[in-house]
Amino acid sequence: MNLLQIISTTLRLYAGHIGWHLLAGFALLLSTLVACGLLSGTLLVSMFVAAPYGVEGEWVHEPLAVLEIGILLTAGLVAGSWVLLSTLGAFMHTCAQIGAGVREITVLGFLEYARQFGASFWAIGMVQMTLGSIVALPFLLLSPLLSSVWGPLAALGVALAALAFFLIQWPVWLAMQAQVVDRHGAAASIGLAFRTSMGAPLTSFVALALLGVGFVLPLPMLIFYPIYFFFIFAPLSADFGLVYYEAARGLLK
Repeated sequence: MNLLQIISTTLRLYAGHIGWHLLAGFALLLSTLVACGLLSGTLLVSMFVAAPYGVEGEWVHEPLAVLEIGILLTAGLVAGSWVLLSTLGAFMHTCAQIGAGVREITVLGFLEYARQFGASFWAIGMVQMTLGSIVALPFLLLSPLLSSVWGPLAALGVALAALAFFLIQWPVWLAMQAQVVDRHGAAASIGLAFRTSMGAPLTSFVALALLGVGFVLPLPMLIFYPIYFFFIFAPLSADFGLVYYEAARGLLK
């Protein structure tokens, strides 16, 4: 199955089961709101902890306050990312079920899958984000220097950071799909993703670039972008990644 056939299959799956895909997108939207709520709540509690020490950041000179806020922020980051990444895995699994014609998709099943395999999806997502952050950070730090030369150049640093983050995903972008299909755990799924992507590196890069274009181009839609993201892009990208992975592994003809 070539890339054009993969795209055609993806569009056919989405169009043929659009109602179920919209419900899956809604579930992802709700879980994302919960994750953002956990992160926002943690930040608010941290602000209340810091407030008695003054409004100009004096808390950084108080070891106890630094410890308390550090624990709070770490707990919020772990909890928020766990909810987001585990339910993202459940969302991909739901899209796989929809594509397979399963009609017994329930909220309890969605949450149980997220609970059962959450650790693997969380580990995969953290590896992907950590790798991306490591390579993107130098370009973000470069942005203020470029801005001091000429203001608009700051955008160049941000663009380079986004490009670096994108490029480092190339070998591992199929890791969550590998976990959904093969269920071998985080480390094995990352290894399978690497071998699958690098088995046809140019095709894999073009496929990832198509997802990148689909993610970035509609950004000017502003307030309408979340609707596009959760109900169109997310289901389509999940189907696309799953079809690509299964085709590359010889599971689809």
